[in-house]
Amino acid sequence: QRVAMGRAIVREPQVFLFDEPLSNLDAKLRTQTRLEIQKLHRDLGITSLYVTHDQMEAMTLGQRLMVMNGGQVEQFGTPEEVYNRPASVFVASFIGAPAMNLLRAAPGVPAGRILGVRPEDLYLSSAGGWPVHIDTLELLGAERLIHARLGEESLTLRVDAQAPVPAIGETTHIEVNPDRVHWFEASSGQRVDA
Repeated sequence: QRVAMGRAIVREPQVFLFDEPLSNLDAKLRTQTRLEIQKLHRDLGITSLYVTHDQMEAMTLGQRLMVMNGGQVEQFGTPEEVYNRPASVFVASFIGAPAMNLLRAAPGVPAGRILGVRPEDLYLSSAGGWPVHIDTLELLGAERLIHARLGEESLTLRVDAQAPVPAIGETTHIEVNPDRVHWFEASSGQRVDA
């Protein structure tokens, strides 16, 4: 990868085209090379088109993202715009790890709508909220993912690893940050500004 980039730089191109340059690298080398590409782009100031199926690469390397689905553009915008205001259910489920929770049958969701909530915008609550059943817990270092069920729907919460969490199999309650919810039309999957 480095040799190919070096050959391209020597030619002094007006545009770089990267077509999944990190796909065959292990995780550690992928991270290192991603940082090198980011620095190269910043230092040379050359327009770069970067094709990837890895949303983390897209979010960290892109100044503008074009999210495509079946050859169609779903959304074009900055990484922040795409993450914070996904244009469709497809974008919401593709950008972000873990993906946005997409709920059709949660309390308060009107017929024909889908409620989208990022895992970091759900909170454990002792004062009420939605009752959920804890299925699994994942410790990821500084954070913990809680996989739970709300009725028949699965959802994921992202919490601080040091926060107390219920045990697997327990029922607890969660609350949603109302300022961070997203609404989508169920039939089209498109964003609806409520």
